This record gives sequence, structure tokens and C-alpha cells, in this order.
Amino acid sequence: MKRYYWFIIIICYYFCGCGAYSFYTRSNPHLKTVMISEFENDSEQYSLPELITTYLTEYFIADNLLEVMGDNADMDVTGTIISYDKTVFSYDMQEEPKEWQITIHFSIKVKDLVKDNTIWETQDLTLRSIYGNPENKPEDESENDIEVYTEMGACRNIIDELGDIILSNTVEQW
Repeated sequence: MKRYYWFIIIICYYFCGCGAYSFYTRSNPHLKTVMISEFENDSEQYSLPELITTYLTEYFIADNLLEVMGDNADMDVTGTIISYDKTVFSYDMQEEPKEWQITIHFSIKVKDLVKDNTIWETQDLTLRSIYGNPENKPEDESENDIEVYTEMGACRNIIDELGDIILSNTVEQW
């Protein structure tokens, strides 16, 4: 019986040790907080800067890697919306628009406020998302899934992707 007891302890110890292992490291470990400044807007979508600030803040809060702060943060994310385009992506059998593609062009700058230098900057970041007509929603999908069929849902996808890009270019290192 003692043999089985030690075997079980060794197996548990092995699996607990493996479960805690991670490949993730931080490239800028001194950065613990982020401030998201409202983006400048060169597009005709006047509500877009506020939407980006809101969704990007929600993204960073959900990600929980950096604490979002209004002032005195370690890192500042600023940007400009260069353009916002909505084009038809596909048509149905009656040649009516079925899906649209949203394309947002950004200029992004992320500054390390502790060391007073620019961590990452790009003048031309283009992100796209496709959405479909909510009337074409499959019957088996819930009402919570309808956001993927709206222009707002497509914008949310783009802003989440923007959050991923910002993190991978500033604090995450693989």
C-alpha cells in the first residue's frame, strides 16, 4: 500500500509542476500600468475615438496584464485614426449586400513613461473585420452572438486585435 501512496504523490507532484510552467515572459517588467489617451480622429466617424478608448480599456482590464489608470501610468497608448472604410464584402443571390468589411487605418505610439522613451510606434497599421447582415443570422445562434453580425461588433473585433498587437509589441515576449 505504501508503494501506491508514494507513486500517487510523485505523479501529483509531477503534474502540479508541469501545470505551473509557462513560456510567457515580460519584455518590460517595470511596466505595470497603462493609460489609454483618446485617439485623434482623421476619419468621418466622429464617435470612433470614444469607442476605441472604451473598448481598449475593457480589453486591458479583461487581459489583466496591466492595470488601467487615468494618470501616473507607466505606459501611455496614443494614436490617430487615419481612416475608416466600410465596403461591401459579398452579395447574396439577389445581388444584395450580404457582408461588409470594416477597415480602420491607425497610427499608434506607445510610450514608456518611466524611462521616457518610445517602446513601439507605427504610422500605418491597417486592421479589418467582416460582419454580416443580422437578418441572415442562423436560427441556432443566441441573441448574445448577434454582435458579430453588426458594424459595432466588427469594430469591437478590430479594437481587440489592436489590443493584442499593442501588448505583443510592448510588454509580451515569447
